[in-house]
Parts: sequence; structure tokens; C-alpha cells
Amino acid sequence: MRGYLLLTGGVLAVVLGLYVLAVLLEIPVLTDPVPLMRRSGALAAGIGVGLLSLDVVIPVPSSLVMIAHGALFGVWGGAGLSLLGGAAATLIGFLTGRVVRDPMRRLTNPRLRARTERLLGRWGWLAVLATRPVPVLAETVSVLAGATTMRWPGVLAAGVLGNLVPALAYAWAGATATRAVGGALVFGAVLGLTALAALLAVVVRGRPVRAAGR
Repeated sequence: MRGYLLLTGGVLAVVLGLYVLAVLLEIPVLTDPVPLMRRSGALAAGIGVGLLSLDVVIPVPSSLVMIAHGALFGVWGGAGLSLLGGAAATLIGFLTGRVVRDPMRRLTNPRLRARTERLLGRWGWLAVLATRPVPVLAETVSVLAGATTMRWPGVLAAGVLGNLVPALAYAWAGATATRAVGGALVFGAVLGLTALAALLAVVVRGRPVRAAGR
């Protein structure tokens, strides 16, 4: 497990460090990208998707971007753009994990690695789904998924499903001009709904196992 713990801690440290650096430097596009998006016209779609896609490597206020998508392109258009950016971010994180997978394997015991990867093969998609709305954890888990034997189609599908509720909810908040209070309420509701979906998935996934044991 040492290799996975080192990777997880390393990714967390890098992402948190980038967030702190962005706050200290007060980079406008990384602290509040909404003004830039509002004055960019149709280009705002590309800016928003690009920022969400790069959320793995640069600290992006993704909730503000998704709210701006809703304000500028409506509920469905904004949600679609946010889903596209979130899916790209999941893939970039996964590919980053693939790059470090071989070096990391040299730090792990083969027997423990096989056991861990079996566990992640069964439940890793759920971790990707459940953490997509959570800043920092979302990036960390997508990188960790790429460092295992998980396949990209399953990781991408989990990432899209995990982004579905946040994309719709934040787009609604933006389209109905509830950016400040609505954004906070939406974040809490998104976390609650995601936790509920994750719990349901655990119950459904666990039933065949219990039945087979009888």
C-alpha cells in the first residue's frame, strides 16, 4: 500500500499547493473567471470547458465556471458544457496516473498490489463517481485510478455520472441568477445526492456477493 499512499499524498499536496499559490498570487482567471467569460461572447464556452478540463493541473474554481455556464448558456447548454469539461478532466487525471503507474509499482509489494488492485477494480469506479463533486479529492482519485489496472471507459463513465448532478444543479443556479446563496445551497445538495447515489450503488453491488455466499 505504500506506493498508493505516497501517490495519494503527493497528488493531494500538489493540488492543495496550487490552490494556495493561486490565492496568494490573485490570478484573476483562477480566482473568479466569471468576468472574463461574460465579456468573451461565444468564446466563453471554450474558456469554461478548457478551465474545467485543466482542473487537474491548475486550481480552477469549477463551481463558479459551471454557474457561469448556466448564466451564459442556459440550464441545458450550460450543463452540457460542464459535463464535457468534467469528462475531459477525468480523462486527463486518469492519463496522468498512467504516466506514474510504472515508477509507482516499483514501490509496492506485488502481493499487496494485486490485492489492492482487485479492490479498486471492484469499487474504484464508485470512488470516482462519489468524489467528482468534491474539490481536490476528485483530481486525486482520477489520478489514482490511472495508476491502477482500471480501464479508461469505466473511469470516464463514472466521471460523467459523477458530474451529472453538479453540472445540472450549478447550471440551474446560474440560469436563475442565484450565484451567491444558490451556489452554496447547490454544493450541499450535490454532496448529499452524490452520497445517496454512492450508498445505493454499494447496496446494489453488494447484493450478488451476499447471495452467492448462501
